[in-house]
Amino acid sequence: NDQRILNYYGYDYLGNLISSDATFDDFFSDFDEEGRRQFTVAPNKPIYTAAYIQDKFTFRDIIFRLGLRVDRYDANTKVLKDPFTLYPIMTAGDFFDGPGSGEPVPPNVEDDWKIYVETEGSTTVRAFRDGEQWYDAEGSPVNDGNVIFGGELVNPYYIEQDNTRRNIRSRDFDPSGTFEDYTPQISWMPRMAFSFPISDEANFFAHYDILVQRPPTSTLATALDYYYFEDGPPRENPNLKPERTIDYEVGFKQKLSNSSAITLSAYYKEMRDMIQSRTYLYVPPPVNQYESFGNLDFGTVKGFSVSYDLRRTNNLELTASYTLQFADGTGSDQNSQRGLTSRGNLRTLFPLSFDERHRLVANIDYRYASGRRYNGPRLFGADIFANTGVGMQLTAVSGRPYTREIRPTQFGGQGFFGAINGARLPWNFTIDLRANKQFRLQTGSEEDSRGLFVNVYLRVQNLLDTRNVVGVYSASGSAEDSGYIASSDGQSALNTLRTSGRDVEAFLMSYQWRLLNPGFYTLPRRINLGAILEF
Repeated sequence: NDQRILNYYGYDYLGNLISSDATFDDFFSDFDEEGRRQFTVAPNKPIYTAAYIQDKFTFRDIIFRLGLRVDRYDANTKVLKDPFTLYPIMTAGDFFDGPGSGEPVPPNVEDDWKIYVETEGSTTVRAFRDGEQWYDAEGSPVNDGNVIFGGELVNPYYIEQDNTRRNIRSRDFDPSGTFEDYTPQISWMPRMAFSFPISDEANFFAHYDILVQRPPTSTLATALDYYYFEDGPPRENPNLKPERTIDYEVGFKQKLSNSSAITLSAYYKEMRDMIQSRTYLYVPPPVNQYESFGNLDFGTVKGFSVSYDLRRTNNLELTASYTLQFADGTGSDQNSQRGLTSRGNLRTLFPLSFDERHRLVANIDYRYASGRRYNGPRLFGADIFANTGVGMQLTAVSGRPYTREIRPTQFGGQGFFGAINGARLPWNFTIDLRANKQFRLQTGSEEDSRGLFVNVYLRVQNLLDTRNVVGVYSASGSAEDSGYIASSDGQSALNTLRTSGRDVEAFLMSYQWRLLNPGFYTLPRRINLGAILEF
């Protein structure tokens, strides 16, 4: 364990299952008959509970759908009381009543603020901290701890002044001062939707939802991870809270003919408490600073959609839609700000990586019925296309954003060029086709839907075998060339190869092979032939 070779939970180091009754604190208190530590790491046992109720009713021609979901999430583990320190720091109230009784007390300092002093063991106050808000020695708020400390180390005034007892690896370590139970999160998610006719040919609809998702990842930090906190704090954070989305939509549907209608709708989403990488600064030595995760990100998605629906008319059925969307936020995923947080997370909205500004979709289906309704060609008196149809889906999507970089490297880049996610990939266009024909395996009337049938289908995805680009090299903006060879760094590397006597042509060929990244393109044409038995 001293070498940090093993990592485990729910099992011991030999792979034996640990009792489900094991707790976080057992890691610090379990000893065998000979007094040796067992290093018991409890299993990960989060608790999820949910209840849901919904009702649909009509009141004066208005159709209501009302629902409520309640979720309870409990990480069922211990979390740090204070993510800025492993050991409890004395509060201002206790400090000025005790070891700092001879020091002047700034008038606006609250009793629960944490105390930081000039040097270890000193009683001269240098700073106060309330959560993540820093104050100077006079109690005046500052924008950042760097204003107070600069590049110097911080010296908190610990409750436990004895270094030997203030050690998580000590047998006398008391975890109750450092850790506390995770506070269970109860999420209320009301859902409401209604629609009502404006006239005989028009309808208005709207809905409001709150959706909550428990932390999807990065929530596991065990007692063993904290045991090595001073060698490298755990990146994952069990004290994460659920992510929340608030969704609004209003729309209008208008009849155009007996078989067609048009729908207009606008929607707005707020995404809150999204998980994002963050850096904790001004942590006591030897840690000084470390990376973890927090519920820091937020974003908005705004959009407008128009769609046209044609019910089957003369064998043809058609649906077409266009969506205009703006998705902006402070982070696209939980690692999108990693490496950018050395002085705090960015709080600027920029296009999210999944933003699709324009999307056009059309579904076309042409189909022949059977029996008396068959109106297709006949061959020798047979309805050759009975129960046969062909469908096509056409999709055109504008390119998603990405961040350009200035200096090309071999397969990437360095340094930002322009804004984050300020560049766009090219448009994508795809056609998918499906053709099928149903055969009756049992004799009987064509009008009888009962019986045994087989449905033979042919499905072709990406019918035109289009090479849609979904990724590029960040410095060149190309899916085929990183720009490195043509750069000064690349030319210098080639000159080094030449002077060393190595085969430059072989290197260039190998480099070209490596550049061809299939992940930068959508999948090629795929053809599926199959049959479905129906009864």
